[in-house]
Amino acid sequence: MKLQDLLMNNGIDLTKTKLLRHNISKEEIERNYTLGYLDIYQSMQTLNRFHSIEHIISFLGVEGTKGKYLGCYKINGHVPIEQKKLPPDYFIGVESYNECVFWRMEKTDILSDLIDRLVIDWGKGTINWCQNGTTEKEVLYILPTFSEIDFVSYERILLTFDALKNIINHPRQYSEWERRLSAVAGIYLITDTNTGKHYIGAASGIDGGIWGRWKNYAHTKHGGNKRLVELITADQDYCNNFLFSILEVFPIKRDRREILEYEALYKQKLQTIKFGFNDN
Repeated sequence: MKLQDLLMNNGIDLTKTKLLRHNISKEEIERNYTLGYLDIYQSMQTLNRFHSIEHIISFLGVEGTKGKYLGCYKINGHVPIEQKKLPPDYFIGVESYNECVFWRMEKTDILSDLIDRLVIDWGKGTINWCQNGTTEKEVLYILPTFSEIDFVSYERILLTFDALKNIINHPRQYSEWERRLSAVAGIYLITDTNTGKHYIGAASGIDGGIWGRWKNYAHTKHGGNKRLVELITADQDYCNNFLFSILEVFPIKRDRREILEYEALYKQKLQTIKFGFNDN
């Protein structure tokens, strides 16, 4: 099966389409993909890159010459790059964007059910990351759908304790979760759905990122936090009331002292020492 057959069956004009393969082995791509900024990365291109193009088909370059489907985007013109405010932790890398514009891209529903499932063979020319839509690509396989929890973005994480434990205990099945959560430090929130009380915690590179810190919760139920220990000591199943989310993420190498300053700020904002489970 050819990728082009799938695209044409969905009304895509191949002559007005570009295929992109973002190689995860490149530092700026790996960093921005991990932080959820790959859409920004692919939107910052030269004026000629997508001239007269209606759609781009985006892939993540994984092992060998494979490409995992990330989505189909409609091009809606462009604006000067200086009009776009980039996230403070956006990783530009060594590439210069002095001659770039910011292309407006709208993610479509085309083949949306195959996102992260459709894998193609990009071919030998992997260095050529942007190719014409007519360049034939063989579909290697389509991964089956699972009932597992899909990682979407850091800000949309909302995990029950049972879901968190399942993810931590099956790292091969949930490899995307381990990769993403191991790559960032951050401030996390645990909500007691029984009382509405909160606990705010911090995870740094020393902890193994958010993955390492949450792994401790999955194994101990309380993460070693004094007031949570008291709850679990009184009721071993009380952890089933916990809901895990992330308030803010930082680069994994962010200074721990700075992360703790943000942790203290969030404790003040939510008053978790007075009304929640933080004891200092």
